[in-house]
Amino acid sequence: MSTPGSGVFVPPVPTAGLISRIPPVLLPRRRIVLLGGSFDPVHAGHLVMARAALDQLEADEVWFIPARQAPLKSRPLTPGEHRRKMLEIALQDEPRMRVETCELEREGESFTIDTLRYLKKEHPDCDFTFLVGSDQVEQFHKWKEADALARLVKFAAVARDGRSPRTKYPIHYIHMDPVPVSSTEIRRGNRLNYVPQALLDYFYANRLYCKEFVQSRVPQHRYMHSLSVARLTEQFATAAGLDANQAWLTGLFHDVCKAMPADRMRPWLEAVCPQELTMHPAAWHSYVGAQVTDRVFGIHDPRISNAIFHHVKGTSDDPLAMCVFCADKLDPLRGYDSYDLIDLCCRDLKAGFEKCRETNREYVDSHRKDAVWTN
Repeated sequence: MSTPGSGVFVPPVPTAGLISRIPPVLLPRRRIVLLGGSFDPVHAGHLVMARAALDQLEADEVWFIPARQAPLKSRPLTPGEHRRKMLEIALQDEPRMRVETCELEREGESFTIDTLRYLKKEHPDCDFTFLVGSDQVEQFHKWKEADALARLVKFAAVARDGRSPRTKYPIHYIHMDPVPVSSTEIRRGNRLNYVPQALLDYFYANRLYCKEFVQSRVPQHRYMHSLSVARLTEQFATAAGLDANQAWLTGLFHDVCKAMPADRMRPWLEAVCPQELTMHPAAWHSYVGAQVTDRVFGIHDPRISNAIFHHVKGTSDDPLAMCVFCADKLDPLRGYDSYDLIDLCCRDLKAGFEKCRETNREYVDSHRKDAVWTN
């Protein structure tokens, strides 16, 4: 074959298989840190850990993997759908963090070896590092197929208090500023400033952890009373066309400060309603409880605060306050027959409230020598 006008023979260029021999464009591999756990619930400590990993491991993203049921935990976990949603709320302003739900979607216990094999298959363009806490390093030998795990991906751990637990496995340590919080503390209603308000709102809208918040602060008999009052307040509110969840929360938290010592309640009372210092300390819990429910537990609802504030003496005619006042006085656990008044409150809240208040005044008058509003 020759080119026109040249008289020079040029052999044809074979094209078959040429494209297949051209090396593909090598895309950069994504560096992903995997952070597994129950996240029941997620809190600021988890986010600080993730940010430290992004920085010190030079990662592109952190994927949070909520477990369906962690093998080394005997405690039943909050339903996975709630834990997933709480993670999404906590990560909504973190563009380099996301939720990976493969363990929630898989039946049975969540074994890390199964998760890593799945993720490596589904994301062949990623290099994974699995991040754990230092406490998990000490249990690593108990993990399913621990030796295979160590060969499958890199592992990193957080060195807490400058301590790096000894292990035979190759684990890279990163450092983070200590965050004095745990999921256990959050579930007990402590250190709630380490979760965002949006997450607290989710707790209360879905009645998550709320019972534990109260149970950890009052004796068992008072806790049972609080549960009973919560149910009855909700019953009255539903009959009156009010918000059922708002009523349930009011009933549940109405006595949350009942067991608080008087010397601890006094500063609260002096700050918000010093005129009530003349009341017997047995009644202070209503005024303090209204503040604690708002400021400590983050239930920023003026109607709930008002209802708790007035629940001892029945001095508010707001319908929600009427509901909890009546429910508190008519709680079946008090041991007397309150069926007729409960029925009246369900049929006519205003009439039931007036009757309950009248009955309560008669009781107080008959015990005038004690003259204590203790309910």
